[in-house]
Amino acid sequence: MAVNTIGVLLPRSKDYPSLGFDLLHGVRSQLSQSGIIPRFVSENIGFGENPALIYARAEKMIIENDVDIIIGYIDATNAAPLGQLALATQRPFLLVDAGMRLPLQTPGPYVYHITLQGAHACRIAGEMAGGNGKKVLMATSFYDGGYDGPSAYYEGLDSAGGSVCGNYISGPKESEFNIKHYMSLLEFSGAQSIAACFSTYLATLFLQSLKKENGKATPLPFYCAPFMAEEQLLGNIDHPGGEFHAVVPWASDIDNPAQHEFLQRMKDTGKRANVFHLLGWEAGCLVKILSEDRAIALEGYCYDSPRGLTTIHPDTHHTYTQLYKARIVAGDDQKCRLVTDGSINITADEHSRILGRKIDGILSGWKNNYLCI
Repeated sequence: MAVNTIGVLLPRSKDYPSLGFDLLHGVRSQLSQSGIIPRFVSENIGFGENPALIYARAEKMIIENDVDIIIGYIDATNAAPLGQLALATQRPFLLVDAGMRLPLQTPGPYVYHITLQGAHACRIAGEMAGGNGKKVLMATSFYDGGYDGPSAYYEGLDSAGGSVCGNYISGPKESEFNIKHYMSLLEFSGAQSIAACFSTYLATLFLQSLKKENGKATPLPFYCAPFMAEEQLLGNIDHPGGEFHAVVPWASDIDNPAQHEFLQRMKDTGKRANVFHLLGWEAGCLVKILSEDRAIALEGYCYDSPRGLTTIHPDTHHTYTQLYKARIVAGDDQKCRLVTDGSINITADEHSRILGRKIDGILSGWKNNYLCI
């Protein structure tokens, strides 16, 4: 069955104002290469914090526009109610996100998540930070503390025999941002490494603050969250000195045929590729399959991504693929630059274990989709 109309649920983001446009550009670029030119209709979902609004906008597109497929930048928690709509209308939902909030339940039929595996990357970074029983200073932004990155760090460093010797949490306001408590912990906690979970403007403020200390703030190795190492963000920041490691889902220096095709297509359309183009591109890969048979079950389906061979896990309905060891280094202009040092294989069992972990007690956190502030 041909895919004639695609509905897109577009988010807002002050730090990444082109997020929705880049996502849509990625989808269109992938499909145009195969001669698939559907009609697109879109609805804005704000910062994605209101599941009822998301449901209503999706329902509207189905009723008023008879869309064949819906694509949206929505995390698993905010997307949960869409399972009922997908099942009732038998419309595939392709939902993309950073993977920094883990699902509380398994999506139903017709709902598939293309994720950048952010929390999984944080767990591996935690293992690296805490390896050989190291004492770890945990540095987290006020914003990132409301998602699953910090808890994944804790689990990772604990499994590697490490321990947390101090916690620094930054404030949310640029005018009040400082690292005085971090500097005190660095001096008196006995830390041997630093686990740094930042993103958006708070990552910029943290790295700039480290730079101002002229080496005093960076004597230990940092193990950074994936979106602290996001290339759009890094390109505008002076390198603070010191040793910065990260685990990332994608980087522009990855070398494989699907990556070459993706980068060339972005270049041909006047774009510098980013992770949001990537998410749209991968959604386009699945739309191509669904254009041949909209009723096909994608559970267990594999496709070639610029990240590497990517699989939709048959039980979780989330994608998983390899992650990458990386470093944040100084470029020729002394701005931060990301370089990868090799891949980290992710097995189906590891993926299932991360997504299926149970957290006891009361959960709290931000409701908006990650990076949508």
